[in-house]
Amino acid sequence: MKVLIVDDEAHVIRAVKLLVPWQELGITETYEALTPHDAIRIMEAEQPEILITDIVMQDLSGIDLMKYIASSLKHIKVIVISGYNNFDYVRSSLQHGGVDYLLKPLDQDQLIEAVKKAVDAWNQEHNLYHTAQIHKDQIDSMATLCRENLLSRLIHGDHPEQACRKLMELSPELSELTACGFTYCNLEPFISGEEASWNEPFHRYRDALACFLADSGAGFLLPADSRYEIAVFLTDYSPAFQEQLKNFLQSVRQSLPFPVCMGVAAGIFPGGIMETYQKARAAFGACNMASLSPVLCSLEPGFHRPFHGLTEKQKEVDDRMLLSALLTGNEQLIDDSISVWIRSRIPEDAPLLAIVLEAVQDENRLFASWAELFENRHKGFRHQTEYVVLNFRDIMDGSMRISFERFRRRMRADILFLYGELKSIHSPEADMIYQVAHYIELNYNQPFSQAACAQTFFVNQEYLCRKFKQTFHVTMITYLNDLRINQARQMLKDPMIKIRQIAHEVGFEDEKYFSRQFKKSTGMTPNDYRTRYQEQLGE
Repeated sequence: MKVLIVDDEAHVIRAVKLLVPWQELGITETYEALTPHDAIRIMEAEQPEILITDIVMQDLSGIDLMKYIASSLKHIKVIVISGYNNFDYVRSSLQHGGVDYLLKPLDQDQLIEAVKKAVDAWNQEHNLYHTAQIHKDQIDSMATLCRENLLSRLIHGDHPEQACRKLMELSPELSELTACGFTYCNLEPFISGEEASWNEPFHRYRDALACFLADSGAGFLLPADSRYEIAVFLTDYSPAFQEQLKNFLQSVRQSLPFPVCMGVAAGIFPGGIMETYQKARAAFGACNMASLSPVLCSLEPGFHRPFHGLTEKQKEVDDRMLLSALLTGNEQLIDDSISVWIRSRIPEDAPLLAIVLEAVQDENRLFASWAELFENRHKGFRHQTEYVVLNFRDIMDGSMRISFERFRRRMRADILFLYGELKSIHSPEADMIYQVAHYIELNYNQPFSQAACAQTFFVNQEYLCRKFKQTFHVTMITYLNDLRINQARQMLKDPMIKIRQIAHEVGFEDEKYFSRQFKKSTGMTPNDYRTRYQEQLGE
């Protein structure tokens, strides 16, 4: 605590300084001034808590100092000392907030008691102010939390009309807002939960973003739906603010161990808030994983998912090709199939985040389904519990950009791991011939050559044909044709598919040969089979 002593007589100042045990009263610094003008300068610079002043001085009086304090430095407590026992002086000093009025010559006990009174008054007032400030901060914090929760309800469609009404009551300034924006990111794929060292940088980044928004007055963070999600509601979406936000993200990205890029979108408030939020999420999914730029990613007008034109049927073809390669154990075939699979799912010129995430999820679903298939098809097969599913970070390089080579290597290791498990079981079904049968089932609609099949599985053709017939009691060609005919029977149930198209889709290049094989297997032509089915359907 600090005290300023003001008197135009230096000996009075010395006497005051000697009479009071300042340290005992909690006062650590004392200042002195011979004129009111010096006193004002010291008060502005040092902000003392207590002023002890004479009332009659040249130029300005102690009352003038008290008036100045009342207008500019209200926290200062004032003790007046005077050689005049004048009622008007006493009344004026009390009217302007004086704690006590002491007459010269000063009595030590009275002076000490006055200083104690001033210290107590300042402490009491300070404590009341501090408590009031805490309450105000608590109320502001609760209001902020309510506002953020109401906005969160709006973007998730949770009783939006009720949430909007309460939001306008809580924050009337938002009732004048007609447009808004969102920025969004979810760093969950980049940050492994086991890496505790990454938690501190993430929270530091989030806090820095919150401070930037508070300073700019352009928006605020919303409650996160997941651990590493950041959603920002923007009340300002002007080009000038966007540039400020870009500069902020650029300034912090070098010090963080994860990518700093956010999806951004603008829309109508409050009616379009849900759509705007979803557009910002989609825009984050459009971040380019090859360059991690720009730091603010927005969607072009008319942009719609999916990000690529790969159909479910094309996906199925690629998956079957990959499984076929696994069954052969042929590493060259496996490598080629992996390259086709990755290339069809992730465009190398635009490996967008959402596409890469989907490919990782597809790989994990695919391998889980294959393990289940093998367990059902091959007695004794058990998928090892130590197998670790593919993580998004497994296919990123040290700069957090996608590495196609790492993706290929990981898929290759996973396929060979499953193949090794398949070959390690000890049962009749583990014989290579069952993998051949499975391979034919997967590729029934492709051109087939017994010689090529034997070469794929690295066995002698004659041995393969003999072994196959011994195991399944039919030749490979008959086995294949039965598969094709059974698939054709299912397709013939749809009257809109032409018979010529069915023949080609099940693997027959010649429609007449298809018809002969179909009649040989079912006793009727494809057309007769379709007619019979439609008649039975109508009964």
